Amino acid sequence: MTERTDQQIETIIETLSRWKGSEITIKKEELNDIDKNTISLEDVQIARQLEDEDDYVDPYTIELKGKGTVVNHTGTVKLPLNSYELPLRQLLSFEASKEFMTIKTDRATYVIKK
Repeated sequence: MTERTDQQIETIIETLSRWKGSEITIKKEELNDIDKNTISLEDVQIARQLEDEDDYVDPYTIELKGKGTVVNHTGTVKLPLNSYELPLRQLLSFEASKEFMTIKTDRATYVIKK
């Protein structure tokens, strides 16, 4: 990762850390698929992932911890692991305000709202 990317990741983590204790929504757009989640944000940390021969799993992710739900066409279901991971392989852009964040990577766009 570049120094600029490292600074952006630090800003993302600082912003999300200020949102601890809040319910946030996460909309992920990847190809023609849109996923929506809500999570009561308890903690934020960087997680190192296991090596992946297929190069599919990103080496680092931002892990959002807390209870949440996945919203789909049939309704809502509980978030399986009480956490949500944001992959960090190629961070293309990042914008944030007090209650809104957009993260673009090589694979998806994430819109996070407090």
